[in-house]
Amino acid sequence: MFDKIKADTISTMDKSIDNFKATLSKIRAGRPNPSILDQVSVDYFGTITPIKQLANITISDASTISLSIWDKNAVSSIEKALADSTLGVNPVVNGTNIHIKFPPLTQERRADLNKIVKKEGENIKITLRNIRRNANASISNLEKEKKISKDFERDYIIEIQDLTDDYIKTSENIITKKIEEISEV
Repeated sequence: MFDKIKADTISTMDKSIDNFKATLSKIRAGRPNPSILDQVSVDYFGTITPIKQLANITISDASTISLSIWDKNAVSSIEKALADSTLGVNPVVNGTNIHIKFPPLTQERRADLNKIVKKEGENIKITLRNIRRNANASISNLEKEKKISKDFERDYIIEIQDLTDDYIKTSENIITKKIEEISEV
């Protein structure tokens, strides 16, 4: 019974950490990352479509992402979606290619990005604690149903707490690494 609770807890915490990493990968640090465009969708013939389904995305140099668009009819829609996005970029169209030049980060923008990373960091810690709370509730229910003793309940809750501490430490390492990445000039 406890093994299933523990396995479910580990699985849920792993998924949460993976989602956290994916969220942070969309926050631009020094070099532009193609995943930064995941948040931009295009109205393509009445259907909201992610850019990666309409173009080949490559990094041309340290500050430029290039899109090689497959359908020339989508070029103006993609250009408009990029210009209207929160990325703060000015796309340059060249036939069926769009080049997006990312300006270097200012100190002010770096500070804003660090705040966003720290906020996401707090959110992941809250998520991990909620997962711990649910596991502890399941353990307490086992004790109430007399399936385990009080001693086992205490031991299992300590084990879940140790697990939670490990995942929180992992999340803090990810946060520190991302902040260092943003701070690099």
